[in-house]
Amino acid sequence: MAELASWNGDQADGLRRLFGCQAPQVVAFASGREACGRTTLVVQTAAALAAEGRSVVIVDENPAPDNTPSAFGLQARYDLLQVFRGEKTLAQVSLPAAPLVRIVPAARAARELDRIGAAGERRLRTSLTEIQRGADFVLVDCAIRRGDHLSPLARMARHIALVVAAQGSAITHSYALIKRIANDHGRDSFHLVVTRAKGREEAQAIYDNMRRVARERLGVRLDYLGSSPVPVTDHLADALLQRLPPVGAEAALGDTGLLPQAWLPAAGALDSVL
Repeated sequence: MAELASWNGDQADGLRRLFGCQAPQVVAFASGREACGRTTLVVQTAAALAAEGRSVVIVDENPAPDNTPSAFGLQARYDLLQVFRGEKTLAQVSLPAAPLVRIVPAARAARELDRIGAAGERRLRTSLTEIQRGADFVLVDCAIRRGDHLSPLARMARHIALVVAAQGSAITHSYALIKRIANDHGRDSFHLVVTRAKGREEAQAIYDNMRRVARERLGVRLDYLGSSPVPVTDHLADALLQRLPPVGAEAALGDTGLLPQAWLPAAGALDSVL
């Protein structure tokens, strides 16, 4: 993929005008454990969306070598945290990965921005609003974190897609992650993707069981985005294009692709980081 032409911002803006002026869909892809094919799924989905003429930004919370820049044969020099600090611009941090695909490395930002103060909150929202400009989709490849927590970046995504491998322990970890997010942040709906299943029937059975348990015990709704077999070879482009509710075109980017400020954690000590 490293040999593909660089992302063309002007072309992306033109395609957005062609397809319509709706604000981008912001989707955080999270998983309860590693080795579920999450990053591969994000990369393949981004490439498939770009092939459909949609501009995509991947916000990657994972360090090399198991991250999306590595999958495209790239190496990150800077991080989104430096944008928050005012040391770099978003253009300097972003990596052109493929036609209509760019990556914003955010491993340090995800690791250090656990407590957000009022000033940090404004900088975070400003940066994420800027990330969305010219994009049809923003896909956040979430890092695995201790205690089943999501980063402030991931918590601000309008949609959370849980990537679940078809294994007992992976299912258990994913359910624990859903429970933590629902209890801590009041989320009442998630999307589910099943990977490494032997077939569509097994994937559907896993989803049906998790949906029932989540509804009965947590009062949470799970929607099925799809599945990818062993190895992870399928993408979710069609599901994202067809199944996500549209984002209103009449509102500003920061008020549509991202969740309201009420979803953010209480004020803390981000100023010490910045």
